[in-house]
Amino acid sequence: MTGVYILLGLILITSAFAAWISFSSKTDDDPRLKAELDRRMEEIGELKKAIQQMQSEKDEMSGKGKQLYDNYKNLEADLKSLTKERDGLEKRLAKYEAHEEQLEQKHEDKMSKLESAEKALLDERARIRREDEERLEEEEAERDRMWAEHEISVVSMLTDLCKKPQYAFTSYDNTTLPEEEGFKGHFKPDFVISFLEQFVIFDAKVSKSENISKYIQDNVKSTAKKVKGKDNIYPTVFFVIPAEAMKELKQTAHYEDGFTFYAVSPESLAPILAIFKKLETYEFAQEMDPQERENIIELLAQLDFHISTRNSVDFHLMQHGLATMSKANDLDPELSKEVAVKKAKIRHLNLTGSEHKQLTDNPELIKEKLLELTEPQAKLRKEEL
Repeated sequence: MTGVYILLGLILITSAFAAWISFSSKTDDDPRLKAELDRRMEEIGELKKAIQQMQSEKDEMSGKGKQLYDNYKNLEADLKSLTKERDGLEKRLAKYEAHEEQLEQKHEDKMSKLESAEKALLDERARIRREDEERLEEEEAERDRMWAEHEISVVSMLTDLCKKPQYAFTSYDNTTLPEEEGFKGHFKPDFVISFLEQFVIFDAKVSKSENISKYIQDNVKSTAKKVKGKDNIYPTVFFVIPAEAMKELKQTAHYEDGFTFYAVSPESLAPILAIFKKLETYEFAQEMDPQERENIIELLAQLDFHISTRNSVDFHLMQHGLATMSKANDLDPELSKEVAVKKAKIRHLNLTGSEHKQLTDNPELIKEKLLELTEPQAKLRKEEL
């Protein structure tokens, strides 16, 4: 605006100068001055045009200034709105970031728990695998112990039985076998008894094989080769194996090269010797009464079946008992404590040796005991009533 005022001042001065010149021309008609005056008048005209143009530009600039001011106000309002929106977005972003941190923390916690659970699972699997390995080792050790003690216990049992008066057999173990009778070299059974000018073989089988059936079949074939052609060997051979192993056998009788092989448990030895003692009471086996022979064979079969069945039933009952006992682990700890306290107060069964021997030697006494349980007699006599 200052430049405009200066320009207007110049115009006024020029106009005053032109008026002065015009006034002077009236007094003095000078061509030079007239020419100068014309030039000045022309400049004045140009200056007027310039002033008009500048005014026009000023008006235009003023309009643009107003428009720019309006735009500025609008932009300022937009800025306030955007600033407010930005602040809102910053708050929301802060919330999202805090929520995301929480989610990340939860994710890390879950991952940590998952890793802990995975580690616990691996530890549990390792523990179960270790317990299984220990259990298998214990079972294998128990099986080895059972087989290791089996041969000694069978020979000892047969020796004691043969010394009893109700059996009284001449017997030999593998250290006292009569060599003149053909027991030499690799043919040394664990135990033999003398029976009607022949020898009955009792061989205690010791095996670490998991397939006991195949082990017995292999021994049947190898033993049949050893006894083949020996007339002094009784045609029935007994393989004595632990009662626990009997349940694994699907076949207890085998026939090979004229000999019959039976797999029996140690509990069957006493009845078998009793049968042989009964057979020995006859002077010649061929002169035995057919019905008596049939009765003896039937008795032997029944005894073998009864003992094998009893072993199987006892084994399954034992398994059921162990499974039932294991369920006690699922009880409430407080209940388990109460059960343990009650159990500790229960008196153990007192099985005296004399009573056990009395019942074992006299089956009729067992029948009387059972009748007392099923048909109890009054303790008061009729006269007392």
